[in-house]
Amino acid sequence: MIDEGTPAVSSISDRKTRVEQLEQKIDSLHRTVLEKAVLQGLLPIRARVAALRSMAPDARQREQRFREASPAYAREIASAESLASSTRVISLDSLTWWVPLLRPDDPTVVDRALGHQDFPYRVILQTREVGLGGLMLDIGANTGRMAVPRAILGDVTAVYCAEPDLLNYQCLVRNVRDNHLTGLVLPDHVAMASEDGVVRLERAKTTGGHRVIDEGVATSRTVTEVLALTVDSWMDRLGVAPEQVAFVKVDVQGSEVPVLRGATRLLAHRHVAWQIEIDLQALVGRGFVEDDLFRPLREHFSHFIDLSRRGVGDRVRSIAELTEALAYLQGGAVGRTDILLFSLLP
Repeated sequence: MIDEGTPAVSSISDRKTRVEQLEQKIDSLHRTVLEKAVLQGLLPIRARVAALRSMAPDARQREQRFREASPAYAREIASAESLASSTRVISLDSLTWWVPLLRPDDPTVVDRALGHQDFPYRVILQTREVGLGGLMLDIGANTGRMAVPRAILGDVTAVYCAEPDLLNYQCLVRNVRDNHLTGLVLPDHVAMASEDGVVRLERAKTTGGHRVIDEGVATSRTVTEVLALTVDSWMDRLGVAPEQVAFVKVDVQGSEVPVLRGATRLLAHRHVAWQIEIDLQALVGRGFVEDDLFRPLREHFSHFIDLSRRGVGDRVRSIAELTEALAYLQGGAVGRTDILLFSLLP
């Protein structure tokens, strides 16, 4: 007679075995995942070493050349102007950190701004495969939340930053100066565009939302005019050769297409990896369509990684799959991700 309870026992045993196997796989994966807490704990220690690196002859020479190339930086680094009414100074992972406040008279807005200050350690880890060594260009640097930790941690030799908003820029310069990073982080007050000239910068409700708008576009917000250069012209002005650059980060609120159109010489150097924020809503706001951005990316890179947790499919994918891989982006809050672009030998 067959014991009807035997299959159930076997099933429970099989389930336990599968659970144990899954636990082993999870443990194995956990051991391969890089921990952002390690970078956060390492930053204060490396900051002391970075201050010494900034005094080395090569960094001092780089700093002097940059002061000569960027009048805005030369003025701001020596400025004693008080920003007390429009900023707050906090301690962020042991660093002295200047935070711009767009509505300093509103306690709720101030608390929200100060509460959202952190360094993007997870993204730094995600881009380290292709973002180590050489020089970095940070286009849309804001207050230096990406540039400063990467310079301190030693990921790059130096970071050249472009930030068009004046208050963000003033805080960025002070974050460099007060944390003894001169010669390692070099901020310029400039926008990147498809041609040299002047652009209109619309100031947003958040410090990361300022964006370039086209001539004739109506807006109720404050608009300022800012010097604009192409990436290639900017590099010429700074004396930076494409061969020296290893990594470019772009966060420009819908102006990615003009940035790429002004970087033809740099894009021809396939050793350079790029991290670009993809914001479909902002892209449409500048009058571009999806393929205006995706087409040049397909032309200049062979592979990409979607850095979003919402991404599906293989982690490293052929650039031919870019449109398909990002089809989940719908605009608004779910219409934004960062992608890492690079070229590999076939």
